[in-house]
Amino acid sequence: MLTVKQIEAAIYGKGPDRLADVNGLYLRLNKGGSKTFQVRVTAEGRTRWKTIGKYPQTTLKDARLEAVLIKSNMSGRDAEPVGVQDDPPGRRESLPDDLGDGSSLREVAKIWYDRKKAGLSNGKHALQNWTTVNQYILQHLGDLRPADIKRRDIIRVLDPIWRTKHETARRTLGRLREIFELAILQELLEVNPAIFDPKMAFGPVQRHTKHMAALHWERAPDFWSWLANHDCDEGVRQMIMAIILTGKRTMEARTAVWSDIDLPGGIWTTTQERMKKRRPHRVPMSAQLSVVFHNLLLLNGPDGNDHGLVLPRPKNKSGMIDENRARLEIQKFDPAITGHGMRSTFRTWARKQGTYSRDLMEYALAHEKDKVVDAYLRDDLLEERRPMMQAWADFVTGSRMPHDLRDDLR
Repeated sequence: MLTVKQIEAAIYGKGPDRLADVNGLYLRLNKGGSKTFQVRVTAEGRTRWKTIGKYPQTTLKDARLEAVLIKSNMSGRDAEPVGVQDDPPGRRESLPDDLGDGSSLREVAKIWYDRKKAGLSNGKHALQNWTTVNQYILQHLGDLRPADIKRRDIIRVLDPIWRTKHETARRTLGRLREIFELAILQELLEVNPAIFDPKMAFGPVQRHTKHMAALHWERAPDFWSWLANHDCDEGVRQMIMAIILTGKRTMEARTAVWSDIDLPGGIWTTTQERMKKRRPHRVPMSAQLSVVFHNLLLLNGPDGNDHGLVLPRPKNKSGMIDENRARLEIQKFDPAITGHGMRSTFRTWARKQGTYSRDLMEYALAHEKDKVVDAYLRDDLLEERRPMMQAWADFVTGSRMPHDLRDDLR
């Protein structure tokens, strides 16, 4: 499997002309130095190459998604001769909305997916939506008309994985229900055969939810002391400190820009497009967090990169710090914990105090709230959260300030 670093380091003439990835995807190295994503397809017993697009205009993630669609016979360009590419890379012809009575489940699934992926911001999740439906449903029932598919057929194809891959099977059933709902809207059938009681169909399943490994809340001060003296990249140290002091997700820290940071007002705002629940999130700054951002300002001021990133990495294709960088450093303290688990550490500490309301704790972590309650409670309780975040910072740091890098210049 290729990585972005391998792609950027690959040079024509220094090895094979094509580098293999997955699902028949290859990177073609050209004489002029350009690099092109291609998919190997077999037609009438002959192997041919279908061009997806040039790198880096077409990203590795997008190329992998397109490769899956092509290999699944889902691309709108499949009818074209191999190598012909009238549309821009990554663009597929729209699928028709009107389906006839003879339409197969696969044809309905194509329209469902075309609409579904438009609302998914994560390419990995979009890919999972199609691959699970294709692998576990369409491989067995895809050529049948929706009206000819019975509940027993669905139970039969999902039963082998209902216990061994329960979460995958459960999500696949949910996606199949959506596909049949679309078929009903297209007047291809009247009753959704994917709606039934799974417990009656497959029997009860003992579910064992695996949570992100978390640091015990009482060890948080020990971790902070270790981190303050740990030999690592200074930007990474400050990022981990920010994550601990706020309970923010790693992605929210990695993508932070200086326009998010209001140092005089003591507020860190993450815009909705970078939040998991697609809602803007404000964090009141503790005194310790303010020092962290002053340190980052000294290291990576707003004029130091084109995108105004708080944690820029110009040598990376994304321009920002790697997604696993914080986790790798944190696990040097304890291999069992993760960056995301720090959110659980904060939440457990807050609950143990017995003085903070559930609303304060949930707003601090930007968790989904009850929709009825949320309709009435529209204030994000920013100022009410400020004492809680300061108390958490004082507990973690022993009421001491992080080392101020500005002192080193005085």
